[in-house]
Amino acid sequence: MARKIKPVSISSIAAELGVSPSAVSRAINNRAGVSEETRRRVGVLLEKYRFRPAYPASRLPRVAVVTGSAHLAPYSASVLSGICRYVCGGTISAAALVVPESGRGRLLDLVRDQQCSAVILIVPACFAADFPVLSASGLPVMLVDETVVFPGSGYIDNDSRTGSLEAARYLIGLGHRRIGYIVSRSATSNHRERFDAYREALAEAGIGFDPALAVSGIEGGGEMEFGFRAMRKLLSRGKPFTALMATNDEIALGAISAAREAGLRIPADLSVIGFDDNAFSAFIDPPLTTVRHDAEQAGFLAARAVDEYLQSGKPLPREILPTRLVVRSSCRAPRQGRE
Repeated sequence: MARKIKPVSISSIAAELGVSPSAVSRAINNRAGVSEETRRRVGVLLEKYRFRPAYPASRLPRVAVVTGSAHLAPYSASVLSGICRYVCGGTISAAALVVPESGRGRLLDLVRDQQCSAVILIVPACFAADFPVLSASGLPVMLVDETVVFPGSGYIDNDSRTGSLEAARYLIGLGHRRIGYIVSRSATSNHRERFDAYREALAEAGIGFDPALAVSGIEGGGEMEFGFRAMRKLLSRGKPFTALMATNDEIALGAISAAREAGLRIPADLSVIGFDDNAFSAFIDPPLTTVRHDAEQAGFLAARAVDEYLQSGKPLPREILPTRLVVRSSCRAPRQGRE
């Protein structure tokens, strides 16, 4: 008969070391009244048994992680994954709040209902009406995917301008001169930067911006549906173009579907570039050329920032993460005579 293995506990660690359970508890919680040698020995056994004390959630500061119901997209999921990775460290807890449009303007009440000590906003532009109240509340607020600054806030964003410039220059370098653009409905500063950088790249190459090759403002549906409908609208204008940029990969995927509906081949007839490098982007047909930034790391850093603020008062950061172009199979040089 197999010997029953006893679970590891503070008491079992204390018995193995020949000290009291209270001494082990003080060592784990970094409290006074225990020698450095005992702390070291406790640490060795914690590592050996991979032991984590179970703290009641009420003992940990709680952070509200907020996103809008319209933004439960692969990007937001990646940010949430990074936040969860940090929260698993056991120094803060998190309450996820998916707030519909009807809840905007009263976000502070929702946060207080959850007894939260800090806020992380994912795709925060849709909560702009709540910024003044959040600022006045004194709660630390971290923004992910935005660079708006107000008292008590910090942000983690990506270098959208550089990424979009690199993407547009890549298409121009392939020989494209007529490049369309689908602008996301999200009114975030980095989405505006992506569109502005596209226009900047055209200008530096001596290519005039044609408003008929840009689409925005289509309402309703998710990002893929928006991309599909925007591409249909772009094609209906009758203006020829050989390449397309989109402010995110979901829009690009919807646009590819509409292009194929119209009989266009990707990339033989139309080159397409997205932005974000979502998990699906390498596995669609053809694999999507896009701009990568680390949304998961952005979530991790945002969670760490609010934890450090709550623990020590360390100022919230204002940080821009790098991007890079990922070249796959959705782009090629235009056919001769179609530049």
